[in-house]
Amino acid sequence: VVATPAVFMVPDSWTDGLVDKAFGILVAANVSAHSWVGLNYVVTDYVPKVSKSLLGPARIVTAGIGAVTLFGLGKIAVSSEGGIKGAVKGLWSPKKKTVAEE
Repeated sequence: VVATPAVFMVPDSWTDGLVDKAFGILVAANVSAHSWVGLNYVVTDYVPKVSKSLLGPARIVTAGIGAVTLFGLGKIAVSSEGGIKGAVKGLWSPKKKTVAEE
């Protein structure tokens, strides 16, 4: 819990390489597991009100969503420049102007 803000606050030169990739993999696993567990609770509460026979397929769909989330965030963590940290920081970074825009 404390490590995530700490990794985002330290300079990029401290976390480049293996630390950044390991952090990204851990974040990807935590986010996908959290979404899978949360969606399972939602499915357990609401799907039986529609049809009890849809509970199994709905849980399979939530597992698929968790797997796709893990794959996507894992790919960003391993192959993207800056990893998860770079992607999140990029949300608040201004666009770089090109020569054609000036």
